[in-house]
Amino acid sequence: MPLRSPYSGSQPGLAIAIDIGTTYSGASYTFLTPGEVPRIYDVTGFKGQENRESNTKVPSVLFYALTGELLACGAEVKRLGHRKGVRTEWFKLELRPPSLRIDTPKVDLPPGRTVIDVFGDFLKYMFACVGEHIINTHVDGNRQWLSLKEKAHFVLSHPNGWGSYQQGEMREAAIKGGLVPNTSAGRERIEFVTEGEASFHWCIDQAIAGAALKEGTNIVVADLGGGTIDVSSFLVKTPSPLRLEEHMAAECSLAGSITVTDRFVKATRAKLLGTPYHDKDYMDALREEFDEEAKCLFRENGESEVYIRIGGRRENFETENGSCKIEFGLLEVPRQDIVDAFEPSVKATVKAIQKHLLHRRNAHVFLVGGFAASPWMLSETRRRLKAAGIKVEVKRADSNTAKAVAHGGAAFYLDRNVTERKMRFTYGVSLRPSYDSSNVEHETRKKSMQTDPVSGIQYIPGGFFTLVKKGQLVKVDSVYREHVHSEAVRRPEATSWNQSIERYNGTRDNITFSDMDPLAFEDIGWFRCEIPASAMTRRVGKHGAYYAVDYDVVITLGTVEIKAHVEWEENGVKKKTPANSMWEDYY
Repeated sequence: MPLRSPYSGSQPGLAIAIDIGTTYSGASYTFLTPGEVPRIYDVTGFKGQENRESNTKVPSVLFYALTGELLACGAEVKRLGHRKGVRTEWFKLELRPPSLRIDTPKVDLPPGRTVIDVFGDFLKYMFACVGEHIINTHVDGNRQWLSLKEKAHFVLSHPNGWGSYQQGEMREAAIKGGLVPNTSAGRERIEFVTEGEASFHWCIDQAIAGAALKEGTNIVVADLGGGTIDVSSFLVKTPSPLRLEEHMAAECSLAGSITVTDRFVKATRAKLLGTPYHDKDYMDALREEFDEEAKCLFRENGESEVYIRIGGRRENFETENGSCKIEFGLLEVPRQDIVDAFEPSVKATVKAIQKHLLHRRNAHVFLVGGFAASPWMLSETRRRLKAAGIKVEVKRADSNTAKAVAHGGAAFYLDRNVTERKMRFTYGVSLRPSYDSSNVEHETRKKSMQTDPVSGIQYIPGGFFTLVKKGQLVKVDSVYREHVHSEAVRRPEATSWNQSIERYNGTRDNITFSDMDPLAFEDIGWFRCEIPASAMTRRVGKHGAYYAVDYDVVITLGTVEIKAHVEWEENGVKKKTPANSMWEDYY
């Protein structure tokens, strides 16, 4: 565990990290007490599974009545048995970006409810679990919870491939779930961390990566989860204090544990077509048995057949061609069928790790997440990297890796070890540059040139001014700005407008006009700007005197989100609009 400094704030606080996983979820928290070194606590003893000692994960499942009323969450859903209603699981994948395609079982939503409503319900449940854990395990826990819950800060984790849209949806879910109020201050109490980075902070906090944290060491962390496989890599700049540089944009693929189960069930269902065991109840039993037993225990050097329970112990069945054989309720499954179900996930993991190891020396690979407990995933990852000529140690944490993300999210909040990141996109603003006859791009657009009727200054519309470029290595909390002239007016007057920040998703370098790649631009957000008349200064142009104001559009690249504002000078004093969060996952 890294040496942390005592909390330097003047007021006590509470930070809560919640990881809503595709199949399982977890939460961790830390008290911020002035003068004391913060400690991270993992929530355990979820209702319905109190008998599982030190269990830090709970199923990501909810059960609703047919009217839409929420009846149970997590492990308590099992106590409802076969009650009529709507069982909602895998809902997290409904938020995924369109680029992350996956063929998964249909997500059943309750009547009149959206996936954001469901996400909010589960966040509310997890928040309540945190409160119960604090009240039941800490001396004076009830007082602490009542005094701190209304001002708690939250860290919500998400897959590496998610961005601003998904963060916005998660924030709305947190508001619906009552974690924070729908105010500017409330929204500021929610921040995000990728699952890959949270996993790495967990490795550091648990001292699992301790021996690897030497200057110049390259570290790759693969978070193998229920829905996604997230791979991140970092270079150790300094070990003490620990400072890390992000190697490259993190990888995300929808190839997690749930996809293995789904592939196996679909292939087996096709083989059982025409038999009594093609029935939904049998297939549901097979899915549960494979998911909880056969998949978790599957390893190298096993038997040529695997036996998986599908029915009762008195059930025996065999087709004439031998394609389906069941003895005492156990379905005989060729080993290769399970290998085939794993294959896309193994390939995705190894491919992403290889990409992050390219041209890297002195590297270490760590597998974390619930799916990392699979013996087959570990052995195949090691074997294939070795076969590719990559000499690197692949380690799997011995501790409970299932909800490393939640604990790592709390560590991320406290430590902020990653201080430099690679930009995933280019960001800038759309402005009208002053016409420059020596600029080739201006000359090609001369026909569209506009002249300000007040100042006489000539402009070319559709310009794009880059603030920070894709692939650029930036320091956290770096500030980037672009100088702008306002429109001219005859007499001083207040000026107001909606300022947008744009993201360029294309591949062209040095793009200066939006028509160079018009379909590749996207607004990530806007904010209201108001500059008083007193900020305007008198100038003289072709048509006489006029007034205008010079200002800077400024973006700050925070730990996760982009914040933007406008600055200007008034009577020698620097002034600016309030900072506005774009909530963009820029790295």
